[in-house]
Amino acid sequence: MSLNYTSIGDIGLTRDNPAFWSQPTPIDCPTVRVIGLFLCVAALAGIVLNGSLIISFARHKVLRTPPNIFIIFISAVGFFASCTILPLADASSI
Repeated sequence: MSLNYTSIGDIGLTRDNPAFWSQPTPIDCPTVRVIGLFLCVAALAGIVLNGSLIISFARHKVLRTPPNIFIIFISAVGFFASCTILPLADASSI
């Protein structure tokens, strides 16, 4: 007994078919742009805030206590994500 997992909408609509790329998107364009702009603001805020936190830890040795090392690493990961991951999502949404 073979199972058929295709639906009526899948028949003949592959990525090679130009009609595949002309299908309407489920979300209208202004909504996607608002999401992209929000991600741009989030990336910029993440870069500025996490960067300033890393700089303050680098400049002041008093802040380099063992519990604060954990905060430094979280800030470094947030800074890395703001510099690499969020701009990619921004560019695909705008």
